[in-house]
Amino acid sequence: MRLLSLLLFTVSLAPAQSWTTLFDGKTLQGWQPRATFAPPGTGDWKVADGAILCGGAQPGWLSTNASYRDFRLQLEFRGPATVNSGVFLRSQKEGQPHVTGYELQIWDMQPAGYLTGSLVGSVKAQPTKIKPDAWNRFDITARGDHFLVKLNGQTVLDAHDGKHAEGVIGLQCQPQQNIAFRNLRIQPLPPKK
Repeated sequence: MRLLSLLLFTVSLAPAQSWTTLFDGKTLQGWQPRATFAPPGTGDWKVADGAILCGGAQPGWLSTNASYRDFRLQLEFRGPATVNSGVFLRSQKEGQPHVTGYELQIWDMQPAGYLTGSLVGSVKAQPTKIKPDAWNRFDITARGDHFLVKLNGQTVLDAHDGKHAEGVIGLQCQPQQNIAFRNLRIQPLPPKK
């Protein structure tokens, strides 16, 4: 019993996996523009003022080069009250990222009710609103089939869905939409037991 207690204490002292910065604030190094098919395009991504910007001249998405399974992801985004965008989780590099993985919604007016903080087509979040034209913060934990999403410190989603196990992180650029992303970082997590 004493050995078990000592072992549990030692494990609890083990350091957590370190955070990895996904965006250096200056370049799109580590990111790849990807095409959408209807309408076609790879987005009009650029970096300015320490943020990744989508001006909405053409649709597309941007993906990390690396894939992730279990993780904690933090990022900030800014757009107008009507902004329609999203963050892709566990998506594949080819195909539509909201089909091959999850789309974490950034849109307070989605007609089917998958509002900001929802996993589109899978799980609806608690009703919430973004702060328009200000920086909003997502804190996302994806561990096994469990998703915990916080928007500006408030839990908006705590749900289970096991359709997609591993893939890239992505950012969505919709036509005629302006959105900015910054302070993106990820922390790999040990598999859920």
